[in-house]
Amino acid sequence: MTDIDTQIDQAFRQLDGDPIDQTGYYKEAFESFKGPGSVLRIGAIIGAIFFSAGLIICLFKMFGTNDLAELIRLGVFALLFGQAQIALKLWFNMQLNRRAITSEVRRLGLLMDTSR
Repeated sequence: MTDIDTQIDQAFRQLDGDPIDQTGYYKEAFESFKGPGSVLRIGAIIGAIFFSAGLIICLFKMFGTNDLAELIRLGVFALLFGQAQIALKLWFNMQLNRRAITSEVRRLGLLMDTSR
């Protein structure tokens, strides 16, 4: 580690302990529902819940039908609902990562400005 890396690591440890602590994930997730872009994040969670319900309904109906065409149609819809649900959850987590990285970069910039 270079001298600047050591200084940054020591400064972060003084500010908030272990810099790799991940216990604040749920706190950050709930805080992301406030502020700019919160409508999209709330919509993504509601959409993921909707698609999860659609997936479960399609799977239950799929295993209860005897018609081959209906079985294929329900299977296709189950796959589409599952993929849409995964896409929305992935987008939400990418937004959380973006918020976390942005705040850490801002904090690092402030830390570098104060150390000069």
